[in-house]
This record gives sequence, structure tokens and C-alpha cells, in this order.
Amino acid sequence: MTDASLPPPGAPTPDARPEGGTGLDARVTAATRELADLEFPSPRVLVASSTGTARLAAELQGALEVTLEGVAGDAPLRLLAGTIAGVDTWIADVAVDEARAGGGRARVFPIWLAASAGAVWVLHTCAGTSLAEDAGAVGRIACVSDHVNLSGTSPLTGLGESRLGPLFPDQTRVHDPALRALARSAAGSRGVDGGDAVAACTLGPSLATPAELRWFRIAGAHVAVQGLADPLVATAHAGLVGATLCAITDHAGETADVATLVERTAAVAPALDDVVLGTIAAAADWRPEGLAAEEV
Repeated sequence: MTDASLPPPGAPTPDARPEGGTGLDARVTAATRELADLEFPSPRVLVASSTGTARLAAELQGALEVTLEGVAGDAPLRLLAGTIAGVDTWIADVAVDEARAGGGRARVFPIWLAASAGAVWVLHTCAGTSLAEDAGAVGRIACVSDHVNLSGTSPLTGLGESRLGPLFPDQTRVHDPALRALARSAAGSRGVDGGDAVAACTLGPSLATPAELRWFRIAGAHVAVQGLADPLVATAHAGLVGATLCAITDHAGETADVATLVERTAAVAPALDDVVLGTIAAAADWRPEGLAAEEV
């Protein structure tokens, strides 16, 4: 493992307010240069997981690891690089302890860093609640086709002008249809239900009230997910597209406690990992619309 200290102790965190684009840009630039100096491989895809990465990390071929200090609040940022089905892949766990990492901008720093290092897409994973009162939904994996940001937050708040992306990024293309089709196919080939779903993105951490669940349905959502809004906004801001896989751990017709949700997340994790691996393999020859093959 290689430790890279970025920047010196006492420097403001990427999430510090009122730090603007210039400060965040400098951090991304410094981290990108540090990784290049360490000859850390560039990614084609970033796996940004809020459901754990232990098995995925074990699947990386030629895995390398680096820990960056000072870019994610008090919590070090751990990046893994290697290949999956020949695809250059980074893995970063964005489920950083909010109390230690300082919140949204710190949590999504790996997305900006991956884009700066050459990534072209992001594969998000998460767990969520089915808004249908159907016990059969539990254990399925939804492919997010669109989302509604109900979190009241954005990692771009206070950022201002930045070379990392526009202040008002286009979010109409953040859920790439072709990538989603590949994810559905990967799920289907593994016997996993991978239907499309609109996600209601909430802040958390809390369990939703019955009134909130009804409101999410009225808003046009099929699943409710906590902590997903910031990564999706950052993905669009960084000029990347993505696919989002959501493991369904409960449904609107039941009352589930946190311990039950943790157990169900662990139970569906192997299937979710299989679909992640299958999606990356299926997307080996995919490229964003308008991007020449030699640019990927």
C-alpha cells in the first residue's frame, strides 16, 4: 500500500464552506498529479459503492491500492485500481462516515478525481426501498433510469466557477440508456430481476414515514434511496455518465428495522456484485455517444 498525503495537514477539506471551485480544483489537480507520480493506473470506469466493496476488490486483476490523506475530510480516501474483464477499473467506497468526512463534497471527491484521471463512466451501487407494497420486490436489483433529488442538498452548493464542470450540469444524460441496457442484460443472464426504476433520492439517515413513502410515489418514483443524490450530481458535473444498480431491501408495505435491512443488504450483495462484474464486462467495448474509439 502506498500512502500519499494530500494536501499538507491543516489545509481546508474539499467540503469546507465557503471554499469555491478554485480550492476544489486545486485538490483534484494535486491528487491527480500525485497518482500519476505514483504510476497509479488511470481508470475507464469508477465503481462508486455504498453497499460495500470487499468482493469486488477481490475480483480486481493486478490490483493496486493507494490511500490519500486530506482529500475526504478526516477520513482517508482509499482507492483500488486493476482490471475487471480487461477493463481498467477504480473502486472507491463513497459511504464515508459523514461525521468524519464532512459531508457531500468529500464523499463524491473520487468521482471528480476519476474524471480528471481519464474515467468515462461511473457504476453506482446502493440499497433502497421499493415503493410498491409488494414483498416480492425484496431481493431484486433495480436499474435506475432517472431520479428525483429530494435531499435538499447538492455537492455544487457554494462551488461557483470550476474547471471540473459547469455550475448547472446537464442531468438528462447522467443515466445512460445503453449502459442501463447492458446492466439489465447482465442481471437477466444471472437470473436477477433488473427492471428499470425512478429513484427518489433522500438525505437520511432515517427510515421513511408512511406519508413520505406515499409522497415519493406521487413524485413518480419506484424506489427510495438515501445518499444517492450527491454522487449523481457530481457525475453529471464531472461530465461523466453512469449506470446505477439498486438492491431492494424492503418495501412500503412493511415496517423493517435497521438490523433487518443490514441482513437483507448482506443477503443480496453477492447477486449485486455479480451484476456489477457482468455490467463492466459487457461494457468493455461501449463508448459514450460522440466519443471516438481512440479517445476511450
